[in-house]
Amino acid sequence: MKKINITYLLTYFAFLIVICVAIFFDKWLLIYVKPIVPVSLILLYQRFAKKTNFLFPLSMLVIAVTDVFVYLDFMKYFSVIAILIASFYTLCLLLLKDFISIQEIKLNKLISPPAIVGVLLIGYLIFAITGLVLPKIINSIESIILIILSLLLFVTVCFFIYVANRYEKSIYLFIASCCTLFVDAFLAINELYYYSRSFTTLINIVEIAGIYFFTIFLVETKLVKKERLKDKYL
Repeated sequence: MKKINITYLLTYFAFLIVICVAIFFDKWLLIYVKPIVPVSLILLYQRFAKKTNFLFPLSMLVIAVTDVFVYLDFMKYFSVIAILIASFYTLCLLLLKDFISIQEIKLNKLISPPAIVGVLLIGYLIFAITGLVLPKIINSIESIILIILSLLLFVTVCFFIYVANRYEKSIYLFIASCCTLFVDAFLAINELYYYSRSFTTLINIVEIAGIYFFTIFLVETKLVKKERLKDKYL
């Protein structure tokens, strides 16, 4: 039986603490508790990544600060939150740039029915959520555009890496991008229209899952052997 490393256990314990606080306590306590998740992922990354990049700890610190502002006052600090979110996605894109290979993306996969349906669903989700929250933050259109553009770039890059299938565990990036779409969309609804403890808990679970899978991809991924790729596409 494979043993779980203590660093992973500490990470899972941090996840559990945040989820328990989200379920049983007031959300303002997340200001103090939520940052332990990015910190635990930094430790995990530094411990297991074959080649570390200072941008990863920086990205985790950015997301930790973002969460603090979210739970302090979402409306009041929305412009700051937008800049931080865009900064986080920019750092993630820089971390992923070495994994991008446009040449190896199969065109037939990009125009396949699942891909087209996925693009349409993402477009509809962004359009619908933007139309819903815009009246509440009409004076922050620039911030909304900033979040949408950075989010779309991140999702697109994750999708390209996933479709290219050059790296193991690229499905983790696909999962991470889906999680970010969910969190960015429904966090605004939860904070601006209808606050629910259950919804807050779900958002936190999905956000943690997203950054966890993103981290694990960076830590554990490696190039897929050419023999396996040939066998797959023959």
